[in-house]
Amino acid sequence: MQIYIEFGDRHSSASTYHWLGNIAIQLREFEEARRNYYQALEIWIEYRDRYNQNYSYHQLGRVAQELREFEEARRNYQLALQITIEFGDRYSTASTYHQLGRVAQEKREFEEARRNYQQALQIKIEFGDRYSSARIYHQLGMVAQELREFEEARRYYQQALQIKIEFGDRYSQALTYHALGTLAKAEENYPEARANLQTALEIYVEYKDEYWAAVAREILEGLPE
Repeated sequence: MQIYIEFGDRHSSASTYHWLGNIAIQLREFEEARRNYYQALEIWIEYRDRYNQNYSYHQLGRVAQELREFEEARRNYQLALQITIEFGDRYSTASTYHQLGRVAQEKREFEEARRNYQQALQIKIEFGDRYSSARIYHQLGMVAQELREFEEARRYYQQALQIKIEFGDRYSQALTYHALGTLAKAEENYPEARANLQTALEIYVEYKDEYWAAVAREILEGLPE
């Protein structure tokens, strides 16, 4: 950063501020991340670099989402989306639609969440990004489960699981087995709930994820015999 400032390369320093924001997010230092993203955004606006503003708005959305400032998150994601659409960057819109879906889901606006996830999924399929589509199928399953559309939820979860198995993403499979377990519990299908939660638990233990292992054990212990 100091080198860029010394040589007056203000435009290049925007990328460094953005990178520092990414590091701060990883460290869960969200206010520090926000300061860095705003620094980057200010420079990109100053240089009329509209396309790169998309990255700052998207990441500012992530920060606001982590801080549960959902309206702020939505506003930033929509600004990012507007720019990627304007520049015809269709593939990049998928991640922003996905995040808009997450925001709507957090606000329990389930139909809005579903619309955004389906937009993201359509783009991922269009670009042949099968692996990333698993995460969207999983979220669509969660939305359907919240709406008590249990067969729809199961179909989405199974599509997500199939892709995760296909790509050998074993840890991520645990999350979908867990979801299938809670779905079966909601349907009072306790043998199926137990089987799926037990599989999830085995993977959590294998990957030393003590938090989710404890959650799975607690649900399993509460299931009727």
